[in-house]
Amino acid sequence: MLIRYSSLAALLALGAAPALATAVAPAAAPAAAKPAAAAAQQQTRAALLKGLDANFKVIDANGDGTLSAVELQAAESKVQQQRIAALRARFEADFAKLDTNKDGSLSKAEFMAAAPQAPATPPNGAALVTQLDKNKDGRVTADEYRTPSLTRFDSVDTNHDGVLSDAERRAAAPKR
Repeated sequence: MLIRYSSLAALLALGAAPALATAVAPAAAPAAAKPAAAAAQQQTRAALLKGLDANFKVIDANGDGTLSAVELQAAESKVQQQRIAALRARFEADFAKLDTNKDGSLSKAEFMAAAPQAPATPPNGAALVTQLDKNKDGRVTADEYRTPSLTRFDSVDTNHDGVLSDAERRAAAPKR
């Protein structure tokens, strides 16, 4: 179940990555850089909604205003491919770092064997529809698609001003 939620989170983050990444991430800027960085890091509900709507349109390949299992499966597959490509690039860089004398005694084949491969089972768009489709009509509307992210945002926005402050993000960080 945790894997499905992380895949769903990644799927939702396709278009709202900056919005979701800062929605509950604790501030990492040093104290001196906080004033300038705080303005750039502030996440608004409006910005999250804009990102979710843009992402919904990208996933809604046929433009019918709902997300089908096929559309969600295609989007999740794309996210998985991007993740695997990024991880494989990191493994390549790590190999070069580990082989400090460049003698190749840590063979690339051995090292790359530890790299993630595509999952044995493909993404299941029907399972995502089941999770998101609250009225059980077999389709995901924009409202159904936005609800999980907006619910998380609203739970972190404790003063309900539509903006996540550094304090709100820090308070939410232990809950993640």
